[in-house]
Amino acid sequence: MRTASRTAEHVALFRALETRRGRGLFRDPYAILFLPPRYRWLVRAATLPPLNHGIARLIDHRYPGGPRRSAVARTRFIDDLLAEADPEQVLLLGAGYDSRAHRIPGIPTTYEVDHPATQQAKRRRIRDRDHVHYISVDLNEQSLAEALRKAGFPRKRTAVIWEGVTNYLSEEAVDKTLRDLTATTGKGSTVILTYVDRAALDDDTEWHRSVRRVGEPWTFGLHPNEVPAYLGERGLVLRGDMSTQEAARRYHTAEPAAGFYRIAWAVTD
Repeated sequence: MRTASRTAEHVALFRALETRRGRGLFRDPYAILFLPPRYRWLVRAATLPPLNHGIARLIDHRYPGGPRRSAVARTRFIDDLLAEADPEQVLLLGAGYDSRAHRIPGIPTTYEVDHPATQQAKRRRIRDRDHVHYISVDLNEQSLAEALRKAGFPRKRTAVIWEGVTNYLSEEAVDKTLRDLTATTGKGSTVILTYVDRAALDDDTEWHRSVRRVGEPWTFGLHPNEVPAYLGERGLVLRGDMSTQEAARRYHTAEPAAGFYRIAWAVTD
């Protein structure tokens, strides 16, 4: 991939729109910085309540299956899991346009790992901060452990957030990355990751077609009933596994979200 991730751009759009809602699940004032002009105009128009709901309904109609609400629900739920973890440091894998290091008050030292193209695009739009460290890695091609070692990543109790990434990687890359995480983070670290139900990889939905059109097809999934053993073999103890549909219901929203898109969290053994 030679350009910044288009799917990361779409998630930034969903977060920016949620921020403009009167009672949104979170506030991400930085999300709009990562958008092209046409999307920025859309977000600014969404400040008006009737337009906000209309734009959301238009997106949900254009992309049925709940990608917008799934992204929003998982963002809020992962924020809550991060707060519960109370880590010494944070590691964002495939950080994309995640702005947690900027928008969450008091967040500890944060390491952002991403493909060089997306990371460069991000850093052109947001100011560097002393507590944020950037590490360029293509997880499909390079070793996470080696990159962390070269960056001087300390072995501390870490909250790892791997949001919206595994379904775009190879099976080998996911396996190697999880093993690297248990080898490089401190005891009691928390790993929060999203994944798609493997059954969805063969579904020809508009959501799946849209990511293929931008050159970022889904390539990896897990069967939910296999997740405890899968993570256990890689040194992690599963603490919970929830669909984005269930997460959306947790926050009392009836808007569509996906049952096949899931959030799992585990601790290092």
